[in-house]
Amino acid sequence: MPGKAKTARKAKSPARRARAKTADSSDALVAASAQALRLPIDPSWHAAVRTNVQLLLKHATLVEEFSLPEDTEPAPVFRA
Repeated sequence: MPGKAKTARKAKSPARRARAKTADSSDALVAASAQALRLPIDPSWHAAVRTNVQLLLKHATLVEEFSLPEDTEPAPVFRA
């Protein structure tokens, strides 16, 4: 078709590859956890479970990366 310009295929961006790798890792984590816990997960819920696992991991990273001042002391532990 003479009047149409050819479009170049775009390479996958690094962010897109990272999301795909994260999704693959999360899928593996969900599957392994469900198997270890003998917890059946309906296939229709798998995407929602994966999303929640990814969210939990993001929050865990935020907590882990939060630096405390040197003079911070741990809270006491109370046992009943």
